[in-house]
Amino acid sequence: MKTIKIILSFIIISLFSISCDDWLDVKPKTQVESSELLKDEAGYKDALWGVYTLMVQKSMYGLNMTVSLDAMAKIYSRVGTSATQYPLSTYSYTSTKAKSLINDVWQKTYTTIANVNNIIGNIREADPAMFSRDNYNVIYGEALGLRAFLHFDLLRLFAPAYADDPEAQGIPYVDRFDYNITEVQTVSKTIDLILKDLEDAAALLKVADPLCTGRAITTSDDNGYLLDRTFRFNYYAVVATMARVYMWKGDKVNAALKAKEVISDSDCKWTSIDDIAIAEEKRDHTFTPEHIFRLRVEEMEKNIEYVFSITMAWATGYSFSVMDRDAAIIYPHATDWRGWNTRYGWSEDLGLSSSSIYRLPNKFWQYEDMPAEFKNLMPIIRFPEMKLIVSECNPTTEGAEIINEIRSHRGITEEFSATSTETQVLDEILNEYRREFYGEGLMWYYYKRLNKKSIPYLSYGYSYSMAMDQAKYVWPMPEEEIEFGNRNKENEL
Repeated sequence: MKTIKIILSFIIISLFSISCDDWLDVKPKTQVESSELLKDEAGYKDALWGVYTLMVQKSMYGLNMTVSLDAMAKIYSRVGTSATQYPLSTYSYTSTKAKSLINDVWQKTYTTIANVNNIIGNIREADPAMFSRDNYNVIYGEALGLRAFLHFDLLRLFAPAYADDPEAQGIPYVDRFDYNITEVQTVSKTIDLILKDLEDAAALLKVADPLCTGRAITTSDDNGYLLDRTFRFNYYAVVATMARVYMWKGDKVNAALKAKEVISDSDCKWTSIDDIAIAEEKRDHTFTPEHIFRLRVEEMEKNIEYVFSITMAWATGYSFSVMDRDAAIIYPHATDWRGWNTRYGWSEDLGLSSSSIYRLPNKFWQYEDMPAEFKNLMPIIRFPEMKLIVSECNPTTEGAEIINEIRSHRGITEEFSATSTETQVLDEILNEYRREFYGEGLMWYYYKRLNKKSIPYLSYGYSYSMAMDQAKYVWPMPEEEIEFGNRNKENEL
């Protein structure tokens, strides 16, 4: 059995000047004084807020576990050769740039998991009476859910797909805060552990999350601690993640059940054209009513400076862009809000060619006059994904209907045929993933989940395919010993 030694020298979060809009300082220490930090409810709140602070780093969901993954999915006509992500687009994972990015994802995610485990290990022993109203269950539930969520994304990056080999080596599922060695589990076993944490999280949040209980929260209620649950790993984020995990496992019955629960019971709704067909700086670029779980990335403009530069300063060497002839294939419907004809989601011509037009997505651009509720948002789980999961699980009975529902809420008047075959429905689901989720990383996970032997890509208006195998789908675990995880060869049995 292979093992991974988890080294407990990590970043502890010290939080100061809490507010709804401020992300707080991260103070590095080598030891966690748990008894001091987690001596009261405020300490638990601070520690959990610190976890979200870690998650918005550029090395995690602020760029590399969202935007950067699109390079491997080949959804752009061009990835600048100077971009850090360029080696990802050629699956050159051992190159210096790629290795640095991959190692950073591994290290920072296990750092975050260690902070989560510190919370879980302490709150299990804490007196619930220490917490006001529902906060014990909420904090405990969020922490368990986040542990599962973070491990799942590591599994999707660093292990073979379940569809490829469920008994292949997965990742270490670190569920405790100590110095013990953590064994690498199989993909199947890791999935089981993820689902167990998600089930426990759902049970806690179901009876405590205001999204479920209907409890009205105001700013005077515990200083508004439970306001806007979409910025927290709320109950529906847990259920939506369960839908993702079941899809990864190939369990379409349970995946559809969980996705339908989110669709029917959550407050998510489709974005209105009224928030799209307006001045660019006022536009709801990320479709906020559809957010199930999101993060506020205060460094968003800096993070996307090279790949989606609003100033176009780095367009030639660094940007991710799509050319006109390829866009015409991706977005064949002239009225599609997301497409090039309406141009609600795309930049001006980058000027990269005298014979072609290249544009880049403006989904994450920031503007001086941008409404505060739209600023610096990174959607992590959105409503349309749940719809597409149900469609894929039931292609012949619900597929066409759901595709037409999505089209109607994206300005497309042309209906998808109700008599479409299963293959036609599944092909259109792929097309919808490609149109919908630029910058969110979902396209890569879609291809890998299905263990596609080749993935399509476009160049100069022509369709091609990239042959895929396990070596391209799986990021290598870091070889050298680093914080929070390494393939520790000395501990192999």
